[in-house]
Amino acid sequence: MACQVIHVTSMRRCALLLATSLLCGAPAASAQPPAARGFGWKNERPALIFGDDLYVTLRSRLVFDTRGFDPDVDEDTYRLDVARIGLKGELTRHVDFEIEREIDDNGEWEDWKDVYVNWDTFDRAGVRAGRFKIPFGFEQNLGRTEIDFIYRARISTQLTPARDTGVLLHGRAFGRGLTYEVGAFATDGDIGKLTEPQFTPDAEDDLGPTYAGRVTAALLRPLVGEDTVLRSLRVGAAYTNGQLPEGLNSLRGETPYGYDYFEPVYVNGRRQRLGLELDWTPGPYGLRAEWIQSREDRRGQGLGNVDLSDLLGTGWYVAGTWLVTGQDKDDNISMKRSVVRGGPGAIELAARYEELAFGSVNRDGPALSNPRADHLVENRTRITTAGVNWYVMPHVKVVLNALHETFTDATRTPKAGASSFLSGVVRLQVVF
Repeated sequence: MACQVIHVTSMRRCALLLATSLLCGAPAASAQPPAARGFGWKNERPALIFGDDLYVTLRSRLVFDTRGFDPDVDEDTYRLDVARIGLKGELTRHVDFEIEREIDDNGEWEDWKDVYVNWDTFDRAGVRAGRFKIPFGFEQNLGRTEIDFIYRARISTQLTPARDTGVLLHGRAFGRGLTYEVGAFATDGDIGKLTEPQFTPDAEDDLGPTYAGRVTAALLRPLVGEDTVLRSLRVGAAYTNGQLPEGLNSLRGETPYGYDYFEPVYVNGRRQRLGLELDWTPGPYGLRAEWIQSREDRRGQGLGNVDLSDLLGTGWYVAGTWLVTGQDKDDNISMKRSVVRGGPGAIELAARYEELAFGSVNRDGPALSNPRADHLVENRTRITTAGVNWYVMPHVKVVLNALHETFTDATRTPKAGASSFLSGVVRLQVVF
């Protein structure tokens, strides 16, 4: 216990020290003119500048949480959720790059995040190669510090693939009124990667390849005027298709705090995903919604090597936000009235409702939890989240969230016999 207290205290001190350093640097950054050459500031970040189209900027992210639970579950109260450092820049006006890596609680290097090069000479056709996010899932393709809530919706963390190594063709037309992304990837992303022992020595190499595509469009933009609120309405669709090796390799259901409420089952064949999305930001308001379904083959996984009915993961969410301080809800919320300038910053109210269920296509006969059952017992989670986002100043945000989560199967929850859980989280995030 003493070691845990020392570890938490050390982590908090490190977090507060880094936060203080970045807070002190943020006002200075915004006040500095861009340098023509040498060390300076570029895009409000410290940079080494060789020319207008040749520079490297330093990026860092720190996210620290304080959490509470009812009923109590075996989770840490204090948590350093994200600590990353990276480089981003341009090699010419045609080529940009990004490198980012995670740091653990002890200051040791962890997983690489984004490591890619992007060629973007033409609006309608560009190429990205390296390690980056597979183009599937609106919320998943936003950064952890760019979303409106502390945690992504369950469909974004359980049904999407996330990062992988691959090649992507992407483009935009009609002033970004239409965008597309099509790519091929080595496996099936970090979320879908294999974690269980496999039946064949080279099974890990058998996961994938995965092919993915995503299209988004501002469908009403050609029909409405420049100042019409419907102009920002954007819809999209995405699809993935990849190979699964035989074994306990299915997707799983996991709570925001890491408890598996639906364990992996035996699969073999293809994993497909279909997603639909909507994003609308009229003035200070925001409305976002997604629906995603995953479908995984279970060929030859029954007794006598018979085919079992496919495993389905199906979920959706709808979320709304309101900037009560009046700023527009767009990619860059105005910080003209930040705390360092004597204002309140930007204050936003947010609410989200979501569902995610795992079960089999077949609903006939008795339902079993055995991973080789043809009719699997469904477990569905429903989460309501209410929150406040306080944009204190450039690079600094404080988030408060209250969550109510329920399950349809009380035998598979973080606390056996309980099907309803409350939690609260306060987050400090500094992105520089």
